[in-house]
Amino acid sequence: MIFGTKIYTVHVNPDLPQAYEKPVFIREGFNIYALIFLFVWAFYHRLWLHGMALVVAQAGLMYLDKHDILSPVTVGVLYLAFQLLIGFHANDWLRSRLQRKGYITADITTGESLL
Repeated sequence: MIFGTKIYTVHVNPDLPQAYEKPVFIREGFNIYALIFLFVWAFYHRLWLHGMALVVAQAGLMYLDKHDILSPVTVGVLYLAFQLLIGFHANDWLRSRLQRKGYITADITTGESLL
């Protein structure tokens, strides 16, 4: 089933003992949870700076709407575009975080699920 196949990057930390027995899988593509939950998703994954930037951006959009600087339709379109942008980049943020922690990309794999 081609539509059920997902692509994952496999990350391991070579500094840890038995690194290849505890890999981290990150799915390629769009992250629906980041789109829906935005900064809550970022804080859950310990992406503190990203989460704070999302809070500030969201507050800025609310400020523009509340003070009638932009029309409600424009703010809605901007907010939707903002959410879509976050959804497309969220998994890349996770990969960056792992790289900063010393993980390397060990492999790319496919499957219908991680189980």
